[in-house]
Amino acid sequence: MAELVLELWGDVMDPWSHVAKRRVEAAVVASSRPADIVLVHHVLANPAVSVSELEEAAVAGRPDGIDVTLSEVPATDPTDAHRLVELAHALGGPALQGAMLERLHVAVFTEQLDIGDPMVLQRLAAEAGLDERRVAAVLASSDHAADLESDASAARDLGIERSPHLVVDHRLGLGGPAGIEDYLALIEQALAEQP
Repeated sequence: MAELVLELWGDVMDPWSHVAKRRVEAAVVASSRPADIVLVHHVLANPAVSVSELEEAAVAGRPDGIDVTLSEVPATDPTDAHRLVELAHALGGPALQGAMLERLHVAVFTEQLDIGDPMVLQRLAAEAGLDERRVAAVLASSDHAADLESDASAARDLGIERSPHLVVDHRLGLGGPAGIEDYLALIEQALAEQP
C-alpha cells in the first residue's frame, strides 16, 4: 500500500495548532491504516492570539488532554523554536518532529516557559530527543530559516492563510481546528481514493 502523507501547518504559539495536532494524531490512530500514514508538520506563523481565543482553546482542548494554564500568550519571537521543529524533521523525520513540536506546545501553554530563550530551547530539544550539539549549532546560526520561508511560500501557493490547516495527500484540505471525526473522515476518504 502507498503511504498517505498528511501535512499540518501550525504555529508553536497558537493553542489551536496544539489542539489540531492532538486531534489529527488521534484521527490517524483511529484510521483503518495508521501504519500507512505519515504526519509532517509545517510552520505558518499566525498573528498574536487574543485572550478570548486562548480561553476558548483551553476549554476546547481539555477533552484532548491539553492543559492550557496561560492567561495570555507572551510576546515571544517563536522563530528559533520553529527552526528546531524543522531541525527535528531533518534529524529524525516526522516522529522526532512531532515530539519536538509537542514538547514546545506543552512548554508554552502548560509550563509557561519562554521559548524565545536559547537555553530553554536547548533543554526542551534535548528532552524531545534532539542532539544537543546540533541544536546549539542551529541556534547560533540561521540554519533552517529557509525551511520556514519555504513553508510560508507553500502555504501561500495552497491558499492557506492561517494555521492550523491540514492537507491530506497533497490535495484535500481542512482549515481551522476541526474535530477528530472530521479529520478521520478526510483521512479515510483519501485512503479509499488511493490507487
